[in-house]
Amino acid sequence: MRSHRPSLTASIVAALRALYTEMPEPYRLAPDPLAARLVPWPLALPARALALSAGSPAADASARAVHRGLGLALLGVSYHVALRTRAIDDALREAVARGASQLVVLGAGLDSRAMRLPELAGVQVFEVDHPSTQRYKTDRLASLDRAGGGANGPGGAVPAAELKAAGLARVAVDFERDRLDEALQAAGFRPAAPAFWIWEGVTPYLTREAIEGTLRLAAALSAPGSRIALTYGMLPDDDLPAWSRRLIKGVFRSLGEPIRAPLTRDAMHALLARAGFRVLSDESAVDWAARYWPPQRGIRAVERLAVAER
Repeated sequence: MRSHRPSLTASIVAALRALYTEMPEPYRLAPDPLAARLVPWPLALPARALALSAGSPAADASARAVHRGLGLALLGVSYHVALRTRAIDDALREAVARGASQLVVLGAGLDSRAMRLPELAGVQVFEVDHPSTQRYKTDRLASLDRAGGGANGPGGAVPAAELKAAGLARVAVDFERDRLDEALQAAGFRPAAPAFWIWEGVTPYLTREAIEGTLRLAAALSAPGSRIALTYGMLPDDDLPAWSRRLIKGVFRSLGEPIRAPLTRDAMHALLARAGFRVLSDESAVDWAARYWPPQRGIRAVERLAVAER
């Protein structure tokens, strides 16, 4: 983790969300207007190029070509990010409709749900991440705020018009030094109130022991009826050939973010059960594409999303 910088994978995920914000329907699943403004400018260029071409006669065809070409080049990872964002959003909406009044985003990166989902109007949001990522995000939003003339929101600089949640607290946690439970409660988290936890795109980079420890902690802090949505896997259930698996793992290793715990479905369900969670659903991009997009090739189950209840 570099000082004042988010991880490269967090930036790439935000860049893909920015790109799909500019896609035509039905590929525009979870619009994120802030994404392109949060990432370093080179990563925002594809999204900005699509935005500039919007409205031209060939714009939709060009966007669909970018969608297909990027999906092919990235072995379906770009499809996966777009679909995963919508799937988690829908799980969050359902939890809020059932009474969740708190949202905890573990490893929040450049997540902006607190600033783009109107369903969070009555929800207190806690974004948990490494201090370096939190500083980058706060500084970046502060610069946008100054440029736009807004005001600071609760828990850090947020353009006033952007905050949709009832409140936002950014919780800086170095997991090698700090206790997550103490940091959350110091920020105002209430264990007695129902919560929804998001753990997106993080577990493959952790050890199994670290994953289990965090799940137990989340369960201990969660009131009955609280839910967690977490992604896991990163290749074990996929039909990719061996050379593709080796290539993907090598790419992540070269980025300094090696895949450590590529868990199977049975292994993750066992960890959730031991922590005290009951699995409600478990899906992959194959399932989400069938639900949200017209039929197409190249959709792969490179990662899965489990939603479980305390």
